[in-house]
Amino acid sequence: MGILKNGAFGHLNGRVGNLVSYTSKGKNVTRTIGHSDKAPSPAKLANYQKMAVVNAFLKPVLPFINLGFFFAVQGTDRNQHNEAVSYNKKHAMQGSYPDIHMDYSKAMLSMGTLAPAIQPKVTKTEAGIRFNWDFDESTDWGTWQDRAMLLLYFTDEMEAKYVLSGARRREAQDFIALPSRDLQRPMQCYVAFVASDLKNVSDSVWAGGI
Repeated sequence: MGILKNGAFGHLNGRVGNLVSYTSKGKNVTRTIGHSDKAPSPAKLANYQKMAVVNAFLKPVLPFINLGFFFAVQGTDRNQHNEAVSYNKKHAMQGSYPDIHMDYSKAMLSMGTLAPAIQPKVTKTEAGIRFNWDFDESTDWGTWQDRAMLLLYFTDEMEAKYVLSGARRREAQDFIALPSRDLQRPMQCYVAFVASDLKNVSDSVWAGGI
């Protein structure tokens, strides 16, 4: 049963037929529910697969994107996961249905206005993964203090290891120690920066695949 709040001209709350109305983050939302016997179009099937692919990609990195997209959604009715799904679904997909998959080099895991990492690269050592980036000494002192956000994404089992506040930008390097088993796995590597006062982040940058 639907209820009209605030009289005949108020917003419907509840279900009437195949329509359901509710309030989300201060907005009135009405949508249809129920099963359709109509076969989905190729475009809709492609959209379903894109959603499945990007959600599976983001699932193991939720704490990272919760920080990485926090400032991008301030002042909006969106949340970090919505924003990350929207960006990656639009910009980081490749292939066509039924073989749509991630383009890891275009994935975004952090979005902000700090300067991004310059020429990041990764090297595998006997003990883990070393990240390096170029450092511009002409930048202001505050930029020097930014902390590295590092992420390793293991594509074989869709797992991730990450650091949310690592080395300072001025150090131009950081390191994630790994057990020998993980060193043999295929991985995609990303780096971003978070301000020392935790009030801003940079866009993430793909540092390469191993």
